[in-house]
Amino acid sequence: MRSTAQPLLLVFSLASLGAAAPACGGDSAGSASDAVGGDADVVVDDRIDAACADPSWQAGACAAPVVTAYETAPATHIPDGEPVPIDGNPPTFGPHRPAWAKWGEYDYLGPQRWLHNLEHGGVAFLYHPCAEDAVVDALRAVAEARPDDDSGPFRWVMTPYPGLPSAVAVITWGWLWEAECVDAASIGAFIDDHYRDAPEDFGQDGSYEDGWIGR
Repeated sequence: MRSTAQPLLLVFSLASLGAAAPACGGDSAGSASDAVGGDADVVVDDRIDAACADPSWQAGACAAPVVTAYETAPATHIPDGEPVPIDGNPPTFGPHRPAWAKWGEYDYLGPQRWLHNLEHGGVAFLYHPCAEDAVVDALRAVAEARPDDDSGPFRWVMTPYPGLPSAVAVITWGWLWEAECVDAASIGAFIDDHYRDAPEDFGQDGSYEDGWIGR
């Protein structure tokens, strides 16, 4: 049974919180073709049009980022073709596909894929499809600047996210960083606190790579 995501903590500074869930199974081949969600939305397809749908959209004023911690629940694998309930906008944990994504940037990657990457200790960098190129470039620069660690290259995925309430968001398992602009120092501190703090510490690439741009 799915557990609705409930915020535990709302802060403007970064702190660490452990999360536990059962180990997941192995990788499997993914399908190609996903509606992004809000609370309790259901995702079926992997590929959607993630282009800017509202050219008049503008980011809010650049202010202090908001960091929210969520009480996580055990994650389950939903086979390709079956509905995946997505709880939260954006979600920070929950049911997902068995095949996680190859690490790197995508023209679109659905939450049913990158949630599995978070479960493996990675970081998801999300941006509103209408965000300015300079904002997207700055977010990408943060991801690309992270050094390798003792498990290999830094684990990250990046994608536009239709319906994102903020201009940018950075997510680890059970944690959400949100802002209207890219604050590299704040994002770096957030990652330092929560990177690889997940149910599984697994750095290998996944088999899913539809829409992959590079790393």
